[in-house]
Amino acid sequence: MDITLTVVAALSLLIAMALALVVLKLLRDERARSDARVAVLTARSLEPMLDSVPHHAFSSVTRSSPTPLRSSHRRTSPDALLDDFEIRPSGGGVAGVGTLFARADEPSPWGRRLGVIAAFSVMVIAIGAVSMWVRRAPAASTVPSGVQQAAVLEGAPLELLSLHHVQEPERLVITGVVQNPRNGAPISRVVATAFLFGPDGAFLTSSRAPIDFTTLGPGVESPFVVSVPVNGAVSRYRVGFRTDDGRVISHVDRRTPESLAQK
Repeated sequence: MDITLTVVAALSLLIAMALALVVLKLLRDERARSDARVAVLTARSLEPMLDSVPHHAFSSVTRSSPTPLRSSHRRTSPDALLDDFEIRPSGGGVAGVGTLFARADEPSPWGRRLGVIAAFSVMVIAIGAVSMWVRRAPAASTVPSGVQQAAVLEGAPLELLSLHHVQEPERLVITGVVQNPRNGAPISRVVATAFLFGPDGAFLTSSRAPIDFTTLGPGVESPFVVSVPVNGAVSRYRVGFRTDDGRVISHVDRRTPESLAQK
């Protein structure tokens, strides 16, 4: 399970990195195309205006004179004729044309782009973390939290001498005998606990009941009966012992082969 979750998280990170590289390539191509367009427009704006005037305009103007020019007038040179076709005054320019192809200084867009990439990466990592937590939650719920967090009572462990169970329509009745070892300290208010598990290993329910003897002195035995209400199928169960304040009392299985056969 841990290997599967690690692989899923690694694949999520690889996908995020691949998408980031694709975004960077697209942004680089867009920047290159934009620079090329600006270069072409700038080159065209710097072409001489004379190239746009047809050469036959000069000859047509010359042929339109009905009579020869008098000697009192100077012959007009082609350079002087250009003054008749000038579109704009030489001393000024049209407002706004000078800055038509100028590139305005804009703030760098990389801050926003990196923010988008970082947000997408965080989202992918969050999805992977949630999927890992969801996968681990059922496994953690199969074991009762009380068994994991309960403190263990120090001392000689109890000895389980016999254990039997009877399956009834709506409950499971567990009976047995427990003994305090001869070298053990007296224990009071011992409670027997039972945890039931289904065929798939999932935790079903639990129950507890005090043993018959209130105090177990060294070498003293006491029977116990735990009735656990349950409706589903029970595959296995676990029996343990605790004090009345919730501390776990360790125990060892001392059942004889005869008692195991009777079970």
